[in-house]
Amino acid sequence: MMSNVMSGKTVKMVAATGLALTLAFTTVAAGAFTADAAQTTYYTAKPQMVTVKSAVNVRASESTNSKVLGTLKKGEKIYFVKDNYGWSKVTYKGKTGYVGTRFLNIPGQQVGKAKAVPAKKAVVPKVATPAKKKAVKTSEAKVTTKTVTAKSAVYVRANESKNAKILGTLQKGEKVTFVKDDYGWSKVIYKGQTGYVSTQFLNVK
Repeated sequence: MMSNVMSGKTVKMVAATGLALTLAFTTVAAGAFTADAAQTTYYTAKPQMVTVKSAVNVRASESTNSKVLGTLKKGEKIYFVKDNYGWSKVTYKGKTGYVGTRFLNIPGQQVGKAKAVPAKKAVVPKVATPAKKKAVKTSEAKVTTKTVTAKSAVYVRANESKNAKILGTLQKGEKVTFVKDDYGWSKVIYKGQTGYVSTQFLNVK
């Protein structure tokens, strides 16, 4: 009689333990599925405009816990800079942001981490560097210095960062010499020195 009771308790304990383990595994599996973990592959695509597959948040850094800069809708276009194993660096409203790569339609070859180093040694010096030089020459040829007007009051910074030293302030309607635009930051000549202004605050045409 006692043996039968103990056997029944043992069976219940084993069953309960099995259920708990099953639930724990399911929870972990679900978490692993939804979380943006680091990828083992990345895209070799060059900077270009790409299309959004589905609605996704633009983050301030490569983390789902970082500040949300805005939301992209399905079919919307965004300027893609580069992919870093699951996180794509983009230019969003003049700022640098990050989007989960799986939410973007990125052309080009996807390669594994093991191939990344040889590919960089073989391709970057021969192909990427000349391409950059050509792009700079083309940009300089098209964007000769010209005078532009400030849309609203904006700081002139010492370099391309909102944390950089402030050289001065442009008032709404004030004119400044524009040199070129570099992914949301405009290089300008301000009081005889080189400065940088967020392009969205300038009438650049």
